[in-house]
Parts: sequence; C-alpha cells; structure tokens
Amino acid sequence: MIAALAIAAAAAVPAAPGWRLEQPPPPAGAPFQVALGAPGSLTFWAPNRGLLAVEGNAVVPRGILVWNGATWRTLATVCGGSGDTMRIVWAGPTEFWTISEPSRPRQGSGTALCRFKDGLVVGSYSTADTAPDPYRQMNAGACVSANDCWFGGIGSRDPAGTRVGAFHLHWDGSALRTVYNASSGRGVSDIVATGGGYVESSVVGPRRGATVAPDPRPLDSKPLLLRRIAGGFADEPFVPADEPEGGTELLALDATPSAVWAVGGGAASGAEVATRGVGGVIARPPLAAVSTGGAFRELTLTGAPFGSADRFEDVAGVPGTSEAWATLVPFAERDRTNAKAQVARIDAATGAVEVESLPASGSGRGAAARIAFTSPTDGWMVTNAGWIFHYTDGTAQAVDTDPAFANAITTRPNEAAEQFVPDSAPADDSQLFAPPPVAVETETTEAPEPKPLKALITNVKKPKVSKKLVLSLSFRVNRRAKIQLIARRGGKTVAQTKNKTYKPGKVTLKLQLSRKKWPTGLRFKTKELELDESQLAPSDDTVVTTG
Repeated sequence: MIAALAIAAAAAVPAAPGWRLEQPPPPAGAPFQVALGAPGSLTFWAPNRGLLAVEGNAVVPRGILVWNGATWRTLATVCGGSGDTMRIVWAGPTEFWTISEPSRPRQGSGTALCRFKDGLVVGSYSTADTAPDPYRQMNAGACVSANDCWFGGIGSRDPAGTRVGAFHLHWDGSALRTVYNASSGRGVSDIVATGGGYVESSVVGPRRGATVAPDPRPLDSKPLLLRRIAGGFADEPFVPADEPEGGTELLALDATPSAVWAVGGGAASGAEVATRGVGGVIARPPLAAVSTGGAFRELTLTGAPFGSADRFEDVAGVPGTSEAWATLVPFAERDRTNAKAQVARIDAATGAVEVESLPASGSGRGAAARIAFTSPTDGWMVTNAGWIFHYTDGTAQAVDTDPAFANAITTRPNEAAEQFVPDSAPADDSQLFAPPPVAVETETTEAPEPKPLKALITNVKKPKVSKKLVLSLSFRVNRRAKIQLIARRGGKTVAQTKNKTYKPGKVTLKLQLSRKKWPTGLRFKTKELELDESQLAPSDDTVVTTG
C-alpha cells in the first residue's frame, strides 16, 4: 500500500518541462503527419487559445490553425499569405487581424488586411495598384485595443512622391489611414504593444534582404533601430555594439508585463552588405536587448558559442520570469527545411544563454522560425518547414470551447468583388455542367506616365451573361483610349471585341460566348490616345463579336 501511494504521488507531480514534437493530426487521406509549410505568425491569447498562420503546401491548405488546449486544427482557409509576410495581430479575446494577400484578382503578398471577429471575417481591406494612395507591403502589427492598431512594412513612397519613409497603416476603430514615417525609410521588422503605446523595430535597409540604402537615407552611422509610436514616431537612443559600425539589424520583438525584448544579429540588408557582407550578411554574434521600463540595454551573452553569422530570428519573453526564448538561426540555414532547429534560453539578469537543438535525435525538421511562451512551463516553436514543437511539463489544459473558434472560416468579404465576372454560363436546355470560373485580368499597353494618374478604367461592374450567352461588361473610361475586351481559354483567344477608340464616359462591351469555348479569363487591351472628337466612338457604343 505504501509503495502504491508513493507511485500515485509521483504520478501527480508534473515532469520537468521539455520540448517535444506535437504536430496536428494528418490531413484527410494522408497516412502520416505532414509539414504545414512556412509559418507566418505563432501567437497566443491564452495557454489554450493560440493561432498559427501557415503558408501551406500541396497537402495542407494555406490559412490559420487554432490551438484549443488539446489539439491543433484548421480555423480559416481565407485571408492567408506567404510565410514571410502573413501576420496575426490580436485585438481582443475573440478579435484579431491578419496581414494577408488581397482578394482576387488583386495580388500582392502583405498588401491586405483581414479583420476577424466572433468567428467571422468582418472586414477585408486592400487597394488596387493604380490607387492614388495604395497599400504597400506590410509584415508587422500590434493592437493596444480593438480601436487602436498599427501595421508596418517596407520603406517606400506614395505615388506622388510627397510622402516618403516606412509605410504604416493605422486603425482607429472605424477606418484605416496610411502613414509614412518620414524620419526613417528603414523597413519595419516587428511591432509590439506596451501599455498605452507601441515599440517598433527595424532592419537596416528598406526591407529584409534589400542591399540598398533606405529612402530617405538616415544620417546616423550606427542605425537607430528602435522607436516608439504614441501619436507619432520617436526614435529610441539604443545603439547596438556593432563591429563594424552599422552592421546590426533587429528582427523581432516581444513584450511581457515586465519587459520588452528585442533580438537580431548581423545585418543582411542595407547598402553596406554589398561591400562588407560575407555570404549575404555582415559578421557579428546574435544580439539580444531588453527594457524593463527604461532604456534598452544590450546583453553580453555568455555560456554558448556563436557563429559570426548566427542571428536570433524571433523571441518570446517568458511571463513571470527574467528569461526569454529565441530562435537561433545561422544565416546560411534560414531556408533549409532539413536543418536542426536551435532554440536559445536567455537570462536578462546575467546574459547567460543555453542552446538546444530540436529534435534531440533523428533528422532535422527545418531551422527554427517562430516561438511563443505563455508561462515558464508552456511554450511553442514552429520550424520554417512547418513542424510544431511544444515545451511542456505534461500538464493537461482545459479545452477552449468558445464558439468564435469552433468552426472553420471559409469566406471573406471580397474588397475587389466589382472586378469579378459570373462563375458560369446560365443553364440551357442541354443541361450541361457549368463551365469553369472566369476571372478578369487587366493589361495595359500604354507607356507609363511620369506622374501618377487615375486608372484608365474604373468602376468595372459585375458582368452579366444572357440566356443567349452574350456577356455584357460595363465600366468607365477616364481618358481617351483604344480599348479591346479579349476572352481567353488556355492561353488562346476565344472571343474579342473590335479594337475601337472611346472618349471618357460609360462604356458597355458585349461578347458572344460559346459554351464549347467558354473562357477562363477576360483581359482588357488598352492604349491611350490623343485624337480629335471626330475620331471617337460614342461612349455608349457596344460591340458584339461571335465567338
């Protein structure tokens, strides 16, 4: 009996925490667990409520996975993007944003935002490339509250060239506003919320990997890589202990109630890389800095040997401690999906570092990419291939049953809906299956203007197809131009209008389609002209072409 009681007491004591592979169940039809693709964000609202953005692959759909305390499963197959730009930003317990790709036919990784709330996508935001104030690529964001969020991205300029600097979007609870940080054109690498404000980090160049000077080019020889956002941008005086000067950039931030962490390493962007870099990066050990309410201080790291091209790519402060965990990535291994992942535990008080390789045995599952911790005994890391490791002492968590995370989200508002055409032809007496979808593409052949102009074609209405398979497409022409509408299937033209000249105004073009040659895409062919009024067709002219 005494022995039995001793065994029961030992079983009740949690084991020492450690890392273990904890991959989601295999997708339907797959016999084994599979990689999820490159990760975008790994973030938690609570120990049993976490989100992981994945790029996906041939087996796993692109989108968002949710952790409910017991298992990972797909939460959303919309509002995704590539791993290098897709980010998840919490705005409340059941509300979050994603930096993603826009609705088709618009394109551009990191150039759109989706707003999730209570289990639905309640907002989708992007701009056309020809917009007078277009969104630039973003890869960082944070929210102080549901009515105050900042998103940051590349160093850029607006089409008029009057606003230059790091691109940002600010959400005030009702609308998004574009903001350029005129004091620095360096690309934003991360943003965290800290109380009533934000801390933002930067790389040296206008974006990751861009070996050119930012525009505007700062005058400081050692880049100021941290700033605070509180009504405006204010540079932090933190300067890395570079060797050589200007050879360091920051790659990630994290905040706990007691500290803000910043990590990075040798610069892989900026003009100096071309002259002083070795293998695409400036040599120096990885960097870790911390602020506990005052100025940031760089830690003197001890206890682990580092290579000259090792960098801390991501960081997770551990709540209730003076420690943080970081992903340690040799620059040459950042894209290797069969490398051993390395994670480093850093002590803010002493600078002591302990490095572990994952998995402890067996083949590598890819370089470490994203990391997050919710307590001293609960943390997560995902590799660049999409393999998930859990740091745990085995304590079971309560299962999250909130309805906002119970069902798969498969639809989003289409901010580019006016550019779409019908999915299929109307039914006829033959009862044939509906033909494949048709997407609209625009192609302009005119030479680029030296100054930004309003798009030549705007207000593209949803096309209509009559019972006789005549497709009507209405839009507005803003300048004199030759315009032709071309229907294509498999790269071949199956119907087209005459190439005619139109003056500004409303235009409706019509195409006679064939069910046997149903198009898979529509394309505008345009050329702007300066002609006499006598040469112009009436603006309400329509053309029917037999397919």
